[in-house]
Parts: sequence; C-alpha cells; structure tokens
Amino acid sequence: MMDCIALTGISNHVMRDLENRAFLTIEIRSPQNFFAILNVDVGDPVFLSQASRNDVSAGTTGLISRVQRRDISMHKIVQSNDLFYEERETMLARIQLVAEDIGRVQRIVRSELGSAMVVAVNKETVYAAR
Repeated sequence: MMDCIALTGISNHVMRDLENRAFLTIEIRSPQNFFAILNVDVGDPVFLSQASRNDVSAGTTGLISRVQRRDISMHKIVQSNDLFYEERETMLARIQLVAEDIGRVQRIVRSELGSAMVVAVNKETVYAAR
C-alpha cells in the first residue's frame, strides 16, 4: 500500500490516453487539483480517478502514475471592446505523467478543503486471459 496525492474528476478521454501512451502532459485548472499539484514533485506517485473529490472512497479505482515534469505558470486573459478593457490573470499547472498501475483506494488519509487529497492505494493485479 502507498500514499498518493489524488487528482479527481479526470475525464475518461484523459484516462484512456494516459493508459495507451508512454507519457502524457495534462493541464490542471480545477482549484482542488491545482492545490494538489502544488504538493507533488518530479518522481512522486499520484492517483488519478474519474470520480469527483466528494465521491472518492474506499474501493474507488483509478490509475497510479508517476510525475515526470511539473510546471506552474501564469496566463493573462484580455477582453476588450469600445466600452471597456479587462485584464485577468489565471494560474495553470501542467504535469507530465507516466502510467504505472491500476490502483484501488483502501482509505482516505487526508481530505481537507483547500489542500491536497491524500489516499492510501493498493496496486490491483490484472490478469491477461490466454
């Protein structure tokens, strides 16, 4: 069993791409997952699940992946017309992941609002039919 930071609400499309590629870079914009990314370093394992943060519980399945790269950046968004000019800044995280195993949550270690969700995960054994 290993403790992993959880990234939740990950789309089906992203999960499939990660399973089928050697590595995949994803953009994180959701506040809860952004806080989680601030707590991981290159080489750390993360648990990705399609389930929303509130729905993750013992038995939830997902992918155990390893962080290969992490970038945090600021983006400016400008909107204007004849009447106004508006400039906003947003923060964005990009992480490059390598899928390692399928995992199942055994228990939630930590899940406070505004901080990274940490789950205890077991690797699942996958048998190939022959």
